[in-house]
Amino acid sequence: MKKILRVFLLLILIITVFFVGTKQIDRSYDFKPEIQVPVIKKDTKIVDKLKKEYNNNDIVGVLEIPGLFKEVILQTSNNDYYLNHDIYRNENIYGATFLDYRNNLLNDKKILIYGHSDMYIILSFNKLTNYNNQEFYENNKYIYLYTNDKKYKYEIFSSYIETNDFDYVNLKEFNGLTYKEHLIKLKNKSNIKSNLTLEEDSRVLILQTCSNGNPNHKYQLVMGLLVE
Repeated sequence: MKKILRVFLLLILIITVFFVGTKQIDRSYDFKPEIQVPVIKKDTKIVDKLKKEYNNNDIVGVLEIPGLFKEVILQTSNNDYYLNHDIYRNENIYGATFLDYRNNLLNDKKILIYGHSDMYIILSFNKLTNYNNQEFYENNKYIYLYTNDKKYKYEIFSSYIETNDFDYVNLKEFNGLTYKEHLIKLKNKSNIKSNLTLEEDSRVLILQTCSNGNPNHKYQLVMGLLVE
């Protein structure tokens, strides 16, 4: 009788492990669609080309970190829609890479770009955690942003994980600090060392993703200064 009971309990354990594992795997059922970005040349008019290709006028640019990823950037009237919709406007738990709805990509000194990371599948923004390592940073310093007519080059000056101070998302008011003081504060939090100098007229880009794919605890931030 005891032997039968042990076999029964073992079967229950195996079935439980199977279903738990299946549940975890099921989280990746809704894969983020692969986005094909054409080779970007000086006269490509890349945004117009992508809008037509994907039938989506929310496309505003392309973000690239050479050797890591190239992502289409979308923007709409809020910061919620592309958290769970892809470039085709289909519901998708992995969302899309998107620009803060408050930003003007061409004119603002500080722009914010968001993207998901995940613990179960590899997404582009997962790779941002590498920037907490100085050696990796030294070999991958630059972020490129493409619009229809321009190519912007940003040099990374800060990377860190934020847990409770979210004033980096502020665009106009900086809790009593000047814009320059605000940028220096963000630089001083960094896990990497940069010799870049930040000024009152500096134009910066901030990439945000969930650290370890968990939005309830902390955010991985990577920040770049426009240098070209």
